[in-house]
This record gives sequence, C-alpha cells and structure tokens, in this order.
Amino acid sequence: MDPWSELLARAAAERELAAEGRWEELAASTAERVRLAAALGPAPAQARPLLEALAVAQGELTATLRAARDSTARELAEIGRGRGAVAGYAAAHAVQRRPWVNDRA
Repeated sequence: MDPWSELLARAAAERELAAEGRWEELAASTAERVRLAAALGPAPAQARPLLEALAVAQGELTATLRAARDSTARELAEIGRGRGAVAGYAAAHAVQRRPWVNDRA
C-alpha cells in the first residue's frame, strides 16, 4: 500500500474508533497518522483523489469529535444542575433530630 493510501485507511479506521468512543486508541492512531504525514513531504499529482477522500474522512472525524464534545458538555452541565438537589439533601440531613419517646429507653 502506498503511503497516501495508508493515510486514508488510517483516517477511515479513526472514524470507526471515534464512533465507538475509543478515545485513547483514536488519540494514538491520530498521532501516528500525523507523524506519517509529516514524513511524506509534498504529495505527487496522482495522490490528489486520495487526498480529497482523506479531507472528507477528516471532516467526518472532526464532526464526530465535535458531537462527542458537545454531548459531554451537556452532561457536565446537567451534573452541575444536579448539585443543587444534592446540597438540599445534605442540608436536610444536617438538621438535628428530636428524640422520640422510645429513643430514650
């Protein structure tokens, strides 16, 4: 496989990793793809279709990452809103209880 095809194959595999939420593997693969791309130098003219496909794959990968980031931000915001309820429960627990008649026995 020529190096340009390998970059495209890696990007396609990274889309799958992102879709499955395999973030650590995705980070490692992306770092390796960037390293390989940096070592290639200028692309030959015949690599243009592969580079165009690579741009599409990268766009899809970026969209998947953006959606995951937005979802995480929404979850974190909901956690922040839930803290008020937790604080309310903590305050209720801190109220001193009155002993019942049978508690003194």
